[in-house]
Amino acid sequence: MNTQAKLEGARYVVTADDVMFPEALRRIPMPPEKLYVIGSLDALSIEGVAIVGARKATPYGRECVAKFAAMLAERDIPLVTGGARGCDAAALRSCVEHDGRAVVFLGGGCDVVYPSENTGLFQQVIEKGGAIVSEHEWDTPPLPFMFRARNRLTAGQSKAVFIIEAGLPSGTFSTADDALESDKEVFAMPGPITSPVSRGANRLIYQGATPIVDEETFSDQLYALCGITA
Repeated sequence: MNTQAKLEGARYVVTADDVMFPEALRRIPMPPEKLYVIGSLDALSIEGVAIVGARKATPYGRECVAKFAAMLAERDIPLVTGGARGCDAAALRSCVEHDGRAVVFLGGGCDVVYPSENTGLFQQVIEKGGAIVSEHEWDTPPLPFMFRARNRLTAGQSKAVFIIEAGLPSGTFSTADDALESDKEVFAMPGPITSPVSRGANRLIYQGATPIVDEETFSDQLYALCGITA
């Protein structure tokens, strides 16, 4: 029996034929049949920008992701993420600290929070007007294959996917593949060629991803995507 503390907030089950179902997720390969949501459905009404990265994030990665997540919050652009350890969690902390909205897609059900240490952080996301979302029923335990499938939702709900740090191979790198399959933009932050967690991001830049080298280049890309300046 699951004894984990459950997230508090409004709960919804949205089917694909519901008017509140996110339009962006209707257009992805293998769209979900249902979404289980805790929080605000309004957070799913517009596409955001996904910031994803390595679970074993470096101090460089965590510092940069905090800056870029804050920039989204300042522009009222939803942050979309998988809520994993490392870069994902750092982005969420910065987002809520700057009163931004976030959409977190979980691998398992919303009542089996993984990683469990992020439960308090996810509760803050809900309280700031964001949403915790899964395509699986509330008490579904997360299994390894579910995280790879979850990545297509993270990419699908975003205008662009920004890879902060990623190894090769990695789930983060696979999210970029999902973005390309859904005709979304892919950004990547360059890192040292000697760093294992930058190999994936550097390879994406080599393959044509837009390099984000500072706050100004990210601001320019956000304006091109959303027409929003600071």
